Amino acid sequence: MKKLLLTITFISLIVINLTSCQKDDNDENDAVDNSSIPETEETYVPPIGIPDAWISPDVSSPERPNLWDTELVGYYFIEYSTGSDTNNTYGTPSAPRKTIPYPVPAGSYVVVAGNYNYIQNDIKLRGEGTSDTWVAGVSGPVWVVSDSENKAEITDKKMLLSGSYVYLDGFYFHSGGRIQLGSYESGSQVDHILVRNSEMEGEHDVTGGILINTVGLESDPASDIIIYNNKAHGIGPLDSDVDIDARGCAVQKYTSNMWIVDNEFSDSGAGLQVEASNLASQTTTHHIYIGRNHIFDIAQAGIGIKYALDIIISENVIHDIIDTPWSPAKGIGFQYAPDRVWILYNEIYNAYTGIRGASDNGGAGTNGKSVFIIGNFIHDATINGTAYNGATSGLGIEINNGATPRYIINNTIVNSDIAVGNGYYNSTMFIENNIFSNTRDFDIMLASGYQTGTLSTLKNNHFDAEAKISWSNGVTHNLASFQAAFNKGEDCISADPLFTDANADDFSLQATSTAVNAALNSSDLTFDVYAHFESLYGLDIRVDINSVARPSTGSWDMGAYTTH
Repeated sequence: MKKLLLTITFISLIVINLTSCQKDDNDENDAVDNSSIPETEETYVPPIGIPDAWISPDVSSPERPNLWDTELVGYYFIEYSTGSDTNNTYGTPSAPRKTIPYPVPAGSYVVVAGNYNYIQNDIKLRGEGTSDTWVAGVSGPVWVVSDSENKAEITDKKMLLSGSYVYLDGFYFHSGGRIQLGSYESGSQVDHILVRNSEMEGEHDVTGGILINTVGLESDPASDIIIYNNKAHGIGPLDSDVDIDARGCAVQKYTSNMWIVDNEFSDSGAGLQVEASNLASQTTTHHIYIGRNHIFDIAQAGIGIKYALDIIISENVIHDIIDTPWSPAKGIGFQYAPDRVWILYNEIYNAYTGIRGASDNGGAGTNGKSVFIIGNFIHDATINGTAYNGATSGLGIEINNGATPRYIINNTIVNSDIAVGNGYYNSTMFIENNIFSNTRDFDIMLASGYQTGTLSTLKNNHFDAEAKISWSNGVTHNLASFQAAFNKGEDCISADPLFTDANADDFSLQATSTAVNAALNSSDLTFDVYAHFESLYGLDIRVDINSVARPSTGSWDMGAYTTH
């Protein structure tokens, strides 16, 4: 059953009614009834396993003044094409400022109208916000928002956003316009930044580029960043013969505690990448949360992870990934020894490979790290013909070169050529509580010539009536012959899984399915990945793909869905 894709619409501002006291007619703030407001949060629910940020992504902004015909302390109105900064500290809609002040002081509410076509090469936006309650011109975050009638646009330039507690809302970046959080120049710290409700439209005829990226330095690391409800699309050609490094979003080294949630990435040379550059910088890039994004029509990879630590990828919907000559098409890919990577409850389809672990740093697996693949629904991972790399079979999950275990737990993989495969180098896999159904070639295929079969565990999985398992020896076994040959496959089942309605893409289980109550409880797994996650992050992920709680005691259901 395909998960319901959460469709996020741009957030409308909440009207906050405050009782106003009678003031003198000459008071310049007469028209403002929200000069001091607490930040009000909506009913935002984070994706499974992703912690709360310092604010809710849909936190309410201050309200625009009802009457704004004179300058008001803390309220800026900017229109580059018609405005003037001369004797104009704040601006008004009828007499706007030309430029955004630098830096923008705490407690500012900045409205930008039209194309901010600043004459310098880069547009530098720096805010000096604080964590205090927002008081106009006094304290709190810096809000920079688009005018509701004349959309704020950034074209042909990069916006360099830096500072603290800066919240950007509703911009349109296009025709070469893009946004970078941080700078390669020292003194540009980035912390507590929110970018939301904006559109980043690239160009297909470019040889590289990133629509949204972070830049942290050892002296000025980037931290506490939320990228929420944006649409990034159309960067780089989709049919290039060479890797042009055009991406929707890139998280680079010296970045930590970053939330990329509820966005749409599409129609680009690559989707979203987290990269710490090398093992020496691995510890600088950590706690990156990628959740409930819709990623599609992307070349090479929807999400790619290199080197980084503590990455949680949850509830994303990723599909229609385009194969390339330099990198096979995959929904989610990881390589170069990232550690504590959690791939949770995603739906991935129409990609040659759903989830792919490529080589570890060092080639032969000496630097492998832990990766956890839990509760995902992967389907239609097939190849009709031959891929660029010569492959003729699509894979739900492909693991290559894992010096430390890869945990493949409670996933449902259907309509693939191979459900789980290992192509090269020795890998260690714990394959437990999964359902594999309607595979064309193999349910499990571990390449011969390696020790992966000896190193790996297979138990409490559900296969169709005719299982197809090749376990590092080049021979295809059904379940019974596999169990006899290798003394593995404990409590696996080979039968019709009885999905609720596969023809209607409902791959939950009927109550009479042999997969019901046939899986290990988390505490009975070879390694309790659920308890491990809770010990690391303080959150309980003992749920299914629809956030339905798994039983605290007794047997679980196999696969990504529970009937309990």
